[in-house]
Amino acid sequence: MIPVRVVADERERASGVPEELSKLNVRVYFSKLSVGDYVLSPEVAVERKSIPDLISSVYDSRIFIQASRIASAYAKPYLLIEGDSKEVERLTRNLKSYYGAIASVTLAYGLRVLFTANKTETAVAISELLRNVRARPVPHQMSETPPRSKSFSQQQAYLVSSLPGVGRKLAERLLRKYGTPRRVMSLTQGELSLTPGIGWKRAERIKRLLDEQFVGAAGGESQMKLE
Repeated sequence: MIPVRVVADERERASGVPEELSKLNVRVYFSKLSVGDYVLSPEVAVERKSIPDLISSVYDSRIFIQASRIASAYAKPYLLIEGDSKEVERLTRNLKSYYGAIASVTLAYGLRVLFTANKTETAVAISELLRNVRARPVPHQMSETPPRSKSFSQQQAYLVSSLPGVGRKLAERLLRKYGTPRRVMSLTQGELSLTPGIGWKRAERIKRLLDEQFVGAAGGESQMKLE
């Protein structure tokens, strides 16, 4: 069976969830995610909270900032709450604030909420969610000539399509999702890799092209292979 893949934030390494995902034939790639803890597709991301962390984030209002950011970045954001529900009464006496916060992020920001008891259940939940939402890669085609039209949209699509392995259709998909060429080019390798048609290796080539220091082609220097 070909493993499905997910991008996890670097801070999730110590949670034990990535190891459990690997047991379920889910390939985990780590990246410094700006939003969320697990990115399943360009539309779906999961913010994982242990019960102690969730309670702490309610008191310092961090949960509302995180909910707003993940809801702005992804069409289908999830809040996954991990832990024994009995912990709630032990850790806080203000149950109204706790459940009120969950209700708020659900109603105000549209987050879907999942409850799991431990890291094993969390991995199962993410795995099943991933298998249901993953998109099939679609063919892409390179743009060979610049658009004659002076339309800004066409020029933007042409600019993005010049990236390694990114054709016109894929460029338009990226721009529809992220809005501007600058936003597309600022994506992490992990975020890029989850766009259908890109994958991890092509995302790596794109980030290398964007991030590597320019040295010129003089003096017989070998050129980086982009295709």
